[in-house]
Amino acid sequence: MKRLCLMLSAVLILAGCATTDDSFGVVRSTLLPNQQDFDTRFQFAAGQGARQLKLALLEFDAGSIILFDSSRDGIDTWITADGGTVMTQDQMIVGMRGFGAGLMAADVEQPLAMLRAGRQGITERFQTFLTGNDEIVTRTYRCQIVDQGRQEIVIGTTAVTTRLFSEECRSLDQSFQNWYWLSPSNNRIVQTSQWTGEFIGMVATQVVP
Repeated sequence: MKRLCLMLSAVLILAGCATTDDSFGVVRSTLLPNQQDFDTRFQFAAGQGARQLKLALLEFDAGSIILFDSSRDGIDTWITADGGTVMTQDQMIVGMRGFGAGLMAADVEQPLAMLRAGRQGITERFQTFLTGNDEIVTRTYRCQIVDQGRQEIVIGTTAVTTRLFSEECRSLDQSFQNWYWLSPSNNRIVQTSQWTGEFIGMVATQVVP
């Protein structure tokens, strides 16, 4: 929890977030550069002009700009100001480190393939969590992906028309719903709201032009 609080204090403050509209339209301040307490890898990435991704912890009403660190086997690793990391596969979150208990790994091949094709249907996903007791638990979820139609969001200062897809998932003892905003021209995910476990809850991401 201490690491999470440090990360949040170093980044943007959100006035409030929703799950099915433009969660980032309320960002009111920007990350301050050249902060001495920022992780050295984060400072290096900032100095190199690394790609940026907006990250919002919706249940904490706070978020940040995170920076691209590396890519391997189709998985991108992004770094926070205090050295935490978020792993994504085409904007689907597949792991987080440095945020306390939460998502360690995820196999999202099936839902990602369906979104890339712009289709609805039933898929499975597999997620591994670190519990508050430092135990590793893997769960299988059966998910239904539904095309919710077109929706306009704001990316940067530009209004963008997207296709909104929902993903409703259930296991034996858990259920959650994710949201994905796709570019209609290429089905590229440009914004998301994703459940990352019971500790952090819903996390939103948005590409930075």
